[in-house]
Amino acid sequence: MQTEGRVGSDTQAVWQIDAAHSTVEFTIKNLFFFNTKGHFGNLAGNMVLDESDIRGSSVSATIKAASIDTGLKRRDADLRSADFLQVDRYPEIRFESTEVEPGRDRDTLRVRGLLTIKEKSREVLLEVNELDRSCSPSGEQIVYYTALTELDRFDFEINRSRGLIGRRLKVTINVQASRQNG
Repeated sequence: MQTEGRVGSDTQAVWQIDAAHSTVEFTIKNLFFFNTKGHFGNLAGNMVLDESDIRGSSVSATIKAASIDTGLKRRDADLRSADFLQVDRYPEIRFESTEVEPGRDRDTLRVRGLLTIKEKSREVLLEVNELDRSCSPSGEQIVYYTALTELDRFDFEINRSRGLIGRRLKVTINVQASRQNG
């Protein structure tokens, strides 16, 4: 994937994910009926958007696994341990799109890609909504997206506490990205 300036054609542009204004949030069942919520605080990456043919678009992103935060230090330390994310050995969670296609309407997209956690890669589907496009006071072009997906933690060999902690995570990704000049 190319990550600088304009690529391919005049309708293709690179957008850099703004880590300060982007989030990856998740919810998982705990003890059968409680929901535990958390987020990752360190998301980075680029999107190549092709305005003339969305199929020419792509996304590449990384999350620092150690940035997981559920609001409880003890639980977060456990999630960073070898029993769960094993962040000392696998410091990054990565996503690389393999296909971008139009969604149900003009403001939605479907993004397929490979999600890699603990060096286990699985295909995931992101249901993406474009929320807004605007300009900052300095004239910088900004785009806002939200994406939804559901993950099976067992697919990534995160198997500890079967029966106590749910198997499926609901994930919401909120992205603010700025257009890179090229």
